[in-house]
Amino acid sequence: MARLLLHYLRMSGHYHNGMDLLTEKDAERIYLVTDQLQLHRDCVVVPIGCATEAFEIVQPDGKLLLRPPGGDFFEPWIDGLAARLSAIDLSRTARLGAQAPTRNTL
Repeated sequence: MARLLLHYLRMSGHYHNGMDLLTEKDAERIYLVTDQLQLHRDCVVVPIGCATEAFEIVQPDGKLLLRPPGGDFFEPWIDGLAARLSAIDLSRTARLGAQAPTRNTL
């Protein structure tokens, strides 16, 4: 038990009910990377709950879903984020100033 507690104390991040959460600073760092790629912030989805296994995917509606890892895995993930996003087809994702995000109208 003490070993598990020590592990949690060493890891960076915020926890709630055992769930690793992004901080406001972490989320802003992610958006700074997507801003550099000129992606419209309305089309970038970053849930505050960290994923066990990180991934980046363009959803059918063109929104980019980013699921970062928590704790000690966050820094390496964000360091390589721009390169990974550059390798993804982002043609359906709205760009800053070029187009407004479309709304789903039913």
